[in-house]
Amino acid sequence: MRIFITFLWAIVLFVFTCSVNFHLLIKYHIVDFKFNPTPDWSELMKFDFQWSSKEWILRKIGHLAGFFILALISSAFGKYKSAFYFSVIYAATTEILQLFFFRGGRIYDVINDSFGVLLAYLMCLIVFRRKSR
Repeated sequence: MRIFITFLWAIVLFVFTCSVNFHLLIKYHIVDFKFNPTPDWSELMKFDFQWSSKEWILRKIGHLAGFFILALISSAFGKYKSAFYFSVIYAATTEILQLFFFRGGRIYDVINDSFGVLLAYLMCLIVFRRKSR
């Protein structure tokens, strides 16, 4: 069951990260994929932080939360440590895949996603360490 739920959540993350128009997805629930056979790899290295944009900050919180949840589910709340590695690898994979769907994958999003995974790992360590005492 854990694998099935992890797979479903990974699909949800894929849809959110690779749908061409995030605004249409959120506002009108329109999922639209368009394949880009020649991605611009320089997009990965853009550092276009938009700290003054509430929408941008909310998307980054969504990144962190999405991969926090993925790490919790896939690891069965800390039982399977290798699942944390899977979550970070999936974070990098989704950022690369975005380039093939006319979206801007960013290295800093991989770092943000990985921070969500790290928070899940630390939370599991703290919670389960207290339970074992």
